[in-house]
Amino acid sequence: MAWVTDTESFGVIGFCFSLATLLAVAGSLGQRMMSLKDAAIAHENADGRQLALIGKSSLMVVVLGTLACALLLVPARAFGLLQLNTQVFAAMAVLAVALAFAENAVHFFRGYRTIAFSLLPRDIFWRLAILAVCLGLWAFSLSLSAAAAVWLLGLPLFALILLQAGSDPYLRRPIALRELFAAAAARVRTGFPLWGTSLIQTVGGPVLAPVILGVVLSPDEVGPFFAAFRIALVLDLFTLASAMVVAPLVARGHANGNFAETQAMLRYSVLLVSLATLVSFLIIVFYGDWLLALMNPDFATAAPALTVLGAGFLISVCCGPVPNILELAGQEKILLRRLVWFNCICLAALVPATEHFGMTGAAVCTAGLRAVTHITLLFTVKKRVGIDPSIFSLWSKAA
Repeated sequence: MAWVTDTESFGVIGFCFSLATLLAVAGSLGQRMMSLKDAAIAHENADGRQLALIGKSSLMVVVLGTLACALLLVPARAFGLLQLNTQVFAAMAVLAVALAFAENAVHFFRGYRTIAFSLLPRDIFWRLAILAVCLGLWAFSLSLSAAAAVWLLGLPLFALILLQAGSDPYLRRPIALRELFAAAAARVRTGFPLWGTSLIQTVGGPVLAPVILGVVLSPDEVGPFFAAFRIALVLDLFTLASAMVVAPLVARGHANGNFAETQAMLRYSVLLVSLATLVSFLIIVFYGDWLLALMNPDFATAAPALTVLGAGFLISVCCGPVPNILELAGQEKILLRRLVWFNCICLAALVPATEHFGMTGAAVCTAGLRAVTHITLLFTVKKRVGIDPSIFSLWSKAA
């Protein structure tokens, strides 16, 4: 997309994407991990009606919740605190709803469907569709405005997830509206601890940095940082892949009181995940400026920020998917307390660091937060859950 937009428009896109992600997390009200956990348990118990109720009620909660959060920004825009024109703001709101819808669907389907079914629409088909459109525009030397680009991101994603949900036999089961609204209200009440942890992880992490950059600095500086963040995010994909395999096992282990299967799976996956992440990090260290310049020659200035972000992701990957394990193992309250402390410190440092050091200061804060949080939570997982999801589990097994 950077090839068919100018630097300023790409900065606006980065700002909108990050803001939409924040709205999607805020509007999800803790349904993501709860949907995965509840779906895995319902499927284990062969309760098809409960599975249908979980899926429909959680999807309804995230869509309505994200719309409500987007509407809360209307006064901020009216008073000039949010510098987005009407078309861009509307596109951003639709993108936020699509992201929330897609993320909840992925978590729900991971509880009982295959990983391929859960991820293909969002992580493959959507990206390929966007890539195909952008390559076609680039081939004919056409460009996109910021508003058109954000619409292009949101509408196809929403359509793909709608088709995916419609293809699932459980979600096609009829549920009375009264029962559906009652279940949705109950899920909102019980999802608040999980909502707090997911929101704090997002607010204090690199997703917030482009938003702060967009408020403090110019769109020209948001674009390079957003590009660096998206490249560094490749390192986290290996952990996400591992978590997708382990998460249903953790949910079932918590229900059955037995995590032996989870620990065995982690021992085999952690080595592959850590090695793949290390190789990717070395590529970023030596070729990061070249990768950024492929998107836009002006983005090469973000190479130091890319290296710092990559280091933070590498450390967190070596610790394993510790926040997910704590959420699914019934330890969400202690996770929330730890995240509140660490994220408050990060937020206190993020604004002045961004003002004085630009994108590199923002990268140091977000990478440091990610590394320190995962290291601390690793010890919590070992103490509270009794499993070791980190690279060090290989040595403990050998011992």
